[in-house]
Amino acid sequence: MAFVGGGLPAITVAVATSLACSTFSIDAIYFALLGVFVALRASYIPCDKIDPKKTLCASGDLAIITGILGTAFQWLLLGEPQYAYVTETAGILAGRNKTLLFLASMALVIGFNFIDKSVSVIISLLAYRFMPEKIKTQLKHSRWLQKPLSKEEIRKIGSSMREGRMSLKVKVSILLVSLVFAITLIIGVVSARTNYDYMKQEGRKTVTDVAQYTATTLDTNFFEKFLLDKQSVANYGNAKYLQYNKELLTIKEQFEDIEYLYVLEMRRDACYLIFDTDEAFQNEGVVGDKLEYDEQYKELIPDFLKGREIETQEVDSSYGFFITAYEPIMDYKGNPTSYYVGADISLENYDDYVRNYSIRVALASSGFFALIIAYGIWMSTYHLVYPIGRLDNSIDNFMKNLADQDNLDNCVKDLESIDIHTDDELEQLYKAVCDMANQTADQIRSIRMLVRTNEKMQSGLIVTMADIIENQSIDSKAHIQKTAEYVRIILEGLKRKGYYPEKMTDKFMNDVEMSAPLYDIGKVKIPEAILNKPGKLTEEENEIMKTHTTAGKRILENAISTVEGENYLKEARNMAAYHHENWDGSGFPIGLHGEVIPLSARIMAIADSFDELTSSRVYKDAISPQEALEEIKKDSGIKFDPRCVEVFEESFTEVRGILRKYPER
Repeated sequence: MAFVGGGLPAITVAVATSLACSTFSIDAIYFALLGVFVALRASYIPCDKIDPKKTLCASGDLAIITGILGTAFQWLLLGEPQYAYVTETAGILAGRNKTLLFLASMALVIGFNFIDKSVSVIISLLAYRFMPEKIKTQLKHSRWLQKPLSKEEIRKIGSSMREGRMSLKVKVSILLVSLVFAITLIIGVVSARTNYDYMKQEGRKTVTDVAQYTATTLDTNFFEKFLLDKQSVANYGNAKYLQYNKELLTIKEQFEDIEYLYVLEMRRDACYLIFDTDEAFQNEGVVGDKLEYDEQYKELIPDFLKGREIETQEVDSSYGFFITAYEPIMDYKGNPTSYYVGADISLENYDDYVRNYSIRVALASSGFFALIIAYGIWMSTYHLVYPIGRLDNSIDNFMKNLADQDNLDNCVKDLESIDIHTDDELEQLYKAVCDMANQTADQIRSIRMLVRTNEKMQSGLIVTMADIIENQSIDSKAHIQKTAEYVRIILEGLKRKGYYPEKMTDKFMNDVEMSAPLYDIGKVKIPEAILNKPGKLTEEENEIMKTHTTAGKRILENAISTVEGENYLKEARNMAAYHHENWDGSGFPIGLHGEVIPLSARIMAIADSFDELTSSRVYKDAISPQEALEEIKKDSGIKFDPRCVEVFEESFTEVRGILRKYPER
């Protein structure tokens, strides 16, 4: 059962077996906890393949567990090994030394159990091996209230719980162990105390009855002579004394709980012993031995002298801890005398009994409490920890993949595959989460479709606006397309080299590439006469031309103000406003320098300059791509960002491809 069902079924079988065996031998119930430990160890025996080393190791572990605990339990309960042949063999090996006898008996029990457990393990493994696979699978999966988890999934759930959090399984385990310990303690203390009080009550009744009965069998007329003779008990030949002495010994034998039974004469100075069933008095005592009063009896001396009834006492004396009853002996007229019968029951025997009783209660209940703890842990693990942990991991995975629709759809399928069927609120929660995940995935899919439609519209508008700008200039031949391509090449190069990692996000790259065609939008504010002038511009005309940067910034800021939140036009504004700023601060419109210039503008500066150099204008001829590259490199660190120049040069083969794609007409 432990091989395929796990720990709980194995523990259940172990406790049930102990309970069944207790109908034949009551001591079997005390070994239920031993069966629990054996079941737990057996549940970890690898059963898919019979490995001689692992089988031997498992048999050894089981033998050690049963040997150590079994021997300990036997000595606690019985004070010796349970079986006579073990006692006899251990006695031969260890002699009378109790410690050596315990160790020898433990070694023998371990040896016998190794043989027994080896046979049991082998038979169990063979039975498992020939068990139909369908039954194996059903038994293994019977504990799961969801799709069974792999070892990796269980490990992942466990590791997520260890990240500064106490898992529900640990909390439930602590709670159950605490409750079980408290219940065991309460039951043990209450039952032991109740039993102890009952035994004391019965002890009081017993000593009182024995003292009263004994008092009725004695005649005080002979006691004075016994005291005057002062003979040793062993040698005293008085027939009446011998008769009474024998009667007292007989009464004591009839009441096994009575520790001492004696007769005293109470005097003011002390009490004098006439009879005592104690072996020492019988062998060496003298009739009339003087005994001093214990401290607690001194205040009762007047009562003793008048022969009054004395309440049962609990006496803690040099002889031990006793329940003592004193009964006055009546004379022949029925009058009380100062002669008393004393009867003692040792409370130390009661203490030993209560101790043994507590041990038996603890051992008898330990197996059942272990079953309760195992059931609680099993319930928390398979009804809560694993389903919630698996659900938590799937939801976490779902949230991490919101950016990718295909992965998101796969996450929904993974969530639905968990198949939690606890038939309680957790299952309802699981179904609600699955419905929410499906709806969320559908909504995100719809949003993505709207976004793609919006992006297409935006791209169309950008291209349309760029065409308007380009058509204004008679010299612009695919200028917008080429600069946008150069921008893309530089972006990819920076990303590849790991430059400006805090800036080079996917969103930044997409925004810059998408909005690049708008970088010269400010030229719509420049008169066509200046924009298309075939000759060199005057100083005044040149100043007007420079205003296209600030004009573009205003146009795009007006567009940005109409849209709340982040949008790609912010990078379009940066490129429009600052693509003529120089690295050394000598550019326009405001003289920014170095990394203060927005990165998108630094990229566009190279793209715009390179296309300007390689394109013919009414006022100049184009130069070769290599010559243009040399000019760009010459201005690296002066006009241009050195890193941007570096990646542009490294991708120059791709740059030539762009020039071939858009040839000069």
